[in-house]
Amino acid sequence: MSVTEEQIAEQLAELEPAWVTRPNLFADLIARRDSASLLAKLNDTTPGVRADAAEALGQLKDRAAVAKLKQLTGDLDPNVRRSAAAALVAMADEGMLKEFVKALRDPSAKVVAGAAIALGEAGYQPAVEYLLKAYRTEHPRIAAAVAIALGRLGSAEAVPWLSAAVKTGLAPVEAAEALGRIGDPASARVLVEQLAHPFAPLRAAAARALGMLALAKAWDFVLRDTAIAALQKAISDPDERVKLCAGMALAQFGDPKAKEVLKKFVES
Repeated sequence: MSVTEEQIAEQLAELEPAWVTRPNLFADLIARRDSASLLAKLNDTTPGVRADAAEALGQLKDRAAVAKLKQLTGDLDPNVRRSAAAALVAMADEGMLKEFVKALRDPSAKVVAGAAIALGEAGYQPAVEYLLKAYRTEHPRIAAAVAIALGRLGSAEAVPWLSAAVKTGLAPVEAAEALGRIGDPASARVLVEQLAHPFAPLRAAAARALGMLALAKAWDFVLRDTAIAALQKAISDPDERVKLCAGMALAQFGDPKAKEVLKKFVES
């Protein structure tokens, strides 16, 4: 029996509730990769249409839209400006990426968080050192956004910061998830420790992250055995999310005790 991350995505979505967004107006055009129609929408008189079209073109990474998107970074509507800038970042436009790095010093938490997420999605590695500086803030929204970005960038340089965040309570769920994405063996011990944390979403995130480390084979044998023992205990956790995440992680380790947990989930 095999259960994938995709099959349980809905049940685990609540681990990152702050980052759930509404569907794009042009999901059908995105699915059809209809860039021509989306380009035309950039001239629409309704700001929401322009913003969603810009976002969609960013998802498609259509370089033919770059010139128009740069124009829209001066649009009167702030949502259109943000969507156009984010689209350019998604296309790895060097000039816009540098502007987003500068935005990490903005006094607005909303601006900093948005810039961090965009840089992570763009995979812009030069941003890591600037994200780490931004991460020292005590603002939870910024900390969460930076943690997500660092996880997407996969930089081992971020492991000490993220490990500290997990232990000190600065965006711990996002930090644990990021450690799993990075896949560095140095994060294993701190993640195992969080399986006993009183905050259930953090226990669940730590279990998921341990499963990611298992897939990456980011272990020494001592820590591997320690993690498996802790996850076996976690499958009896009173929180259903923790049970499921621990079962998934054990499955990644190839532990037979995962089968019963995942079988119950599939049957339910």
